[in-house]
Amino acid sequence: MPKVTLQYEENRKKSILYGAAAVFAQKGYQQTTIDDIAVSLKMSKGAIYLYFKNKEELYASVLEIIYERRYLTLSTSYEENDPITIKFEKIMDRLGSLLNHDDYIFIRLSIEGFLESEHSPRLQTIKNESHLHFYKLIHGLLQEGQLSGQINPDLNLPSMTAAIMAVTDGLMLHSLVASWGIDPDQVRHIVHDTFFQLIENHSEKSKPS
Repeated sequence: MPKVTLQYEENRKKSILYGAAAVFAQKGYQQTTIDDIAVSLKMSKGAIYLYFKNKEELYASVLEIIYERRYLTLSTSYEENDPITIKFEKIMDRLGSLLNHDDYIFIRLSIEGFLESEHSPRLQTIKNESHLHFYKLIHGLLQEGQLSGQINPDLNLPSMTAAIMAVTDGLMLHSLVASWGIDPDQVRHIVHDTFFQLIENHSEKSKPS
């Protein structure tokens, strides 16, 4: 009998997570059953239960992996030596690409995960940690910009960070509206028109070279 390796087990678990994510996004958490996921993955329920003890644990694991993917995708969208405003533009480009192309699953699960977290301490923890990671990413860039003189020194960083996050969450919701047609250019323009006049340090730009 062939030996089952740790890599095989990890790949098997990931395939269940990604397959379950698609089913949860299509049917919703409450309506989805382990049977639905097993049929979609063409495997037995017993095989799923080898890795996850119940539907809630599977759903929580799905949310963890998609939130991690979102953070990694956005936090690696720019180069370290990019100016702060370019870093923000690249983050917004990447976000727009996610909304415009193949991230329907992430958006649906993110929204539903927020709602379902009210009934599950583990989901609440996952949601809070994801929010904190994204907050630290945006706040850290703004703080870096203030220290380097690229960002308005009078800017209230916590308030601006919260406002940027609120707009990105709102764009996610709008992307689910039929024929809204969000694309990377729209996302960049919306954020630029809304925030960049407030964010940029115009006094620094006006200094003679």
